[in-house]
Amino acid sequence: MKPMQFDIRNLPFAGTVTRWHSVNCHRYPSVAEHSCLVALYAREIAARVLPDLSAEDQVLLYELALMHDLSEVVTGDMPSPIKRELKKVFPPGESPIDRLEAAICPDAAEREHQAVHNKPHIYFCMKLSDILDAMVVIKQEGKGPVAEVIEAERTRAFEALLQRAQDACPEGQWHRAHEVREAVMSLTHVQIDEI
Repeated sequence: MKPMQFDIRNLPFAGTVTRWHSVNCHRYPSVAEHSCLVALYAREIAARVLPDLSAEDQVLLYELALMHDLSEVVTGDMPSPIKRELKKVFPPGESPIDRLEAAICPDAAEREHQAVHNKPHIYFCMKLSDILDAMVVIKQEGKGPVAEVIEAERTRAFEALLQRAQDACPEGQWHRAHEVREAVMSLTHVQIDEI
């Protein structure tokens, strides 16, 4: 393991830089909170979908999940619709935002490149988890009718990505990702006396 290329002096700000600022919400999660939850969701999805995942692949999954939005500590959260529109116009990895994020956090860009090209099952687990966190946040914290629109759009994105994962990596039990989604979307807080 080697030190990150990302300027680690920025790490403490991951807890204060918020996401979702362009959507009306009750509370705005931080980059650190999002990254941690994506890693935890990715762990749970991978445990069900790919139960024999190697230790090396687990490390790649966790690092990718923890680092995937680390550049936002510097740039702030850029709205996803803008990112998606730019990805339609530019080749993969060439949109101005992709290039800026890769320059700020080459560690995340390297891990994503490795996952997309060499270990797509890792990329799919992480990206499903990223979408799942958006679904949970908008359901818990979103306000107004736009929250329902975003939740429906993210649900469609989750299902579409799940189908891509099944097609690209048929060895995985991808239908089991629904187990994690259903559990976290139920939003039932487990009490100590229930354990």
